[in-house]
Amino acid sequence: MGLRLGPGAMVAAAFIGPGTITTASVAGATTGITLIWAIAFSIFATVLLQELSVRSALTTDRDLATLVRDFGAGYWWGVPVLLLIVLAVGVGNAAYQSGNLSGAGIGLSTAFGVNSAAVVLVCATVAAILIVINRYRLLERILVGLVAMMGLLFIGLALFLAPLLWSQPEIRLLPNFSGTNLTLILALIGTTVVPYNLFLHATAARQHWRGSAIDEALSGARWESCVAISFGGLTTTAIVVVAAALVPGAVDQPPLDAVISAIEGQIPGWGATILGIGLFAAGLTSAIAAPVAAGWTICGAMGWSVETHSLRFKVVALTVVLVGGFFAVVTSRPAALIVTAQVTNALLLPLIALVLMVVANSALLPRAYRNHIVLNVAAILVLVIVTLLAVSKLMKLFG
Repeated sequence: MGLRLGPGAMVAAAFIGPGTITTASVAGATTGITLIWAIAFSIFATVLLQELSVRSALTTDRDLATLVRDFGAGYWWGVPVLLLIVLAVGVGNAAYQSGNLSGAGIGLSTAFGVNSAAVVLVCATVAAILIVINRYRLLERILVGLVAMMGLLFIGLALFLAPLLWSQPEIRLLPNFSGTNLTLILALIGTTVVPYNLFLHATAARQHWRGSAIDEALSGARWESCVAISFGGLTTTAIVVVAAALVPGAVDQPPLDAVISAIEGQIPGWGATILGIGLFAAGLTSAIAAPVAAGWTICGAMGWSVETHSLRFKVVALTVVLVGGFFAVVTSRPAALIVTAQVTNALLLPLIALVLMVVANSALLPRAYRNHIVLNVAAILVLVIVTLLAVSKLMKLFG
C-alpha cells in the first residue's frame, strides 16, 4: 500500500508549532541534549494514543467526541466529561491560537523585518478563508507542504551545527532524568502529546479514508501516522540540537532570542532568516489546525454535524481564530504564553488519555478492534507516567 499523507501530517502540523520551537529552544539552550529522552517518550506516547483514537473512529465511523458522548450517555459523569472536553479544547485552542499567530508574526519579523502584528492579521485571515471556503483537501496539502519544509529546514540546520556539541561538557550531553527540569520535561511532553490532536486525527482520518475498507483504512492510517509523527519528533529533536550547539549555557537574554542571534552569527545574512521562516511555518500550520480541531471536537461533543461545510462548525472554528488573533495582537510576552500553554496541556493530558483508553476497550468498538493486552499495558504505562509528571508538577506549584 502506498503512503497517503494527510491526517497524520495534520497532527504533526498541529504539534510542531511555535510552542515546539520555543520549548525545544529553551530545553537545548539551558540543558543541552539531556532531555531528548522526553521527546522520544512523547513520540511513543503520541503514536500510541493517536492509534487508539484513529482505530476507534474508523471502526465505528464516529468521531472521538461523539464516541465519548455515546459512551457516557446515561451515566452521571457523562455530561461533566463532555463539558470538560468542550472547555479544555475550546478555550485551550483559543489560547494556543494566540501563541500560533504570535509565533508566525515573530517568525516573519525575524526573517524579513516585517511588522509582526500585520503578519498575525494576515495569518488569521488565511486560516479564516480556508475554513469558510471548505477546502479540506487543500488544507491537508498546505499543511503537508509546510510541515515538510519546516522539518527539512531544522534537520538540515541541526546536521550543519551538530559538530559544535562535542566541545561541550559531558553534563550537557548525557540523559538527565532528575526532577530539577520538571517544567521543561512537562513542556516537551505537552508540546508533542496534544489532547486536541486526538480529536483532530479521529475526524480527519474518517474523512480521508471515507469509502475504504476498515482493514485497508487502518493499515494506511497507522503507517502514515507513524511516519508523520516520527518526522515531527525528529524535527523537535533537531531544534534541541541547534539550540544546544549554539547556546552552551546561561545567557542574559531569552533563549529563543539567543538562538536566533547565534544562528545569525554562524550563518551571517541567512541564519535568522532560516529560523524565522521555520517559526512562521510552524505558526501558520498550527494556526490552521487548531481552529479546525476545536470545531470538530466541540461539534462532536454537542451532537452537531462535524462536516466542515456546516454552519456550527464554521462558527466555532472562526471564533477560535478571532479570539486567538485578538490576544496575539495585544499580548506583550508571546514566548512566555506559549511555554505556559504547553505545561497546562501536559497537566490536562492524563484525563483525556484515560477517557480514550476506556473508549477503546468498550463495546462501542467491534470486538476484533478493541484493545488487546499489549496495547492496554502500553497505554497504562503512558497514562501512569504522564499522571506522575502532572502530579509532581502540581505538588511543586502548590506544595
